[in-house]
Amino acid sequence: MKKRLLIGLMAIIFQTGAWAQTFEWTSGQLGGGWYTMTSGLAKFIEESNPDIQIKVVPGGGTANPTKVDKNKSQFGLGLDCLAFLAKEGKDIYKGKPHHNLMMIGGSLSDTLFHFVKADGAKYSFEELFKEGKNVRVGVTKAGSSDEKIFSWTMDYYGTSYKDMKKRGIRINHGNYSELSSQYKDKLIDYVFVNLGLPGAAVIDMLISRKGDVHPLPDTLMSHFSNNYGYKSGIIKAGLYKNQENDVKTGNMGTVILVNKSVSEDVVYRITKAICENESKLADIHGSMASYKCATAIKNATIPVHPGALKYYREIGYVK
Repeated sequence: MKKRLLIGLMAIIFQTGAWAQTFEWTSGQLGGGWYTMTSGLAKFIEESNPDIQIKVVPGGGTANPTKVDKNKSQFGLGLDCLAFLAKEGKDIYKGKPHHNLMMIGGSLSDTLFHFVKADGAKYSFEELFKEGKNVRVGVTKAGSSDEKIFSWTMDYYGTSYKDMKKRGIRINHGNYSELSSQYKDKLIDYVFVNLGLPGAAVIDMLISRKGDVHPLPDTLMSHFSNNYGYKSGIIKAGLYKNQENDVKTGNMGTVILVNKSVSEDVVYRITKAICENESKLADIHGSMASYKCATAIKNATIPVHPGALKYYREIGYVK
């Protein structure tokens, strides 16, 4: 009798998650698509696995690979080219290869760079970096992919934060919600953000204050491709208010990062939960509509976790 009660009690505890393992998942900045995506994925995972709990925390494109590699966060969202640079110990990760960094799947969502210019702002993209003076610019915080691309751009044009400050350029760093508010309140006239389509912060900006999303110069994109493996993408005409033409810009693919120490069983079950809800991913965020588990590791830029491979083999996606 006592044995039965104990078994019953253990079942109840298991089902209610009282003995649940909690994992931290680093996402993106508040107000951005990554935070929304991670929260939605966590819901699918927890519903399928009552003994797994996901704690979603803010993060950023450049910081997340290191957070996951050091096991501060066991899971995270990252970007394909930055994950590769981190694994190899190149660029900002120079001399510090991330040996514990693995992935579950890639191409979860395309993340496109948005250069937003307010109506009446006088400088073009190149002019702003080369000769701009006394203007106000909004960029996300250090550790984000947005700020990293901005830094790459400054390097390309031979400028820096210090130099731009000398020219009277005031740069405000904030999360997407803060930058949107500052743009609407005319505290900044240029904004640099890296977001899945459509970018909620950009929609909010351009509904409230006239402006446009502008393309990145071809010469800059060629440099980015050759040096960082940064791909190009298109923001289609009509996506945002007053956007009449297609906009050619930079494009990074979102990958699901995982520390290699996470057990094969946990990663297998998380991969399974995501793939079994594949048809519902677009309901979380429109940019996730293109994610296909069948091709999730086709162009892997870093090693795939054994737990994910086990599921892909079981389902027939990998031989």
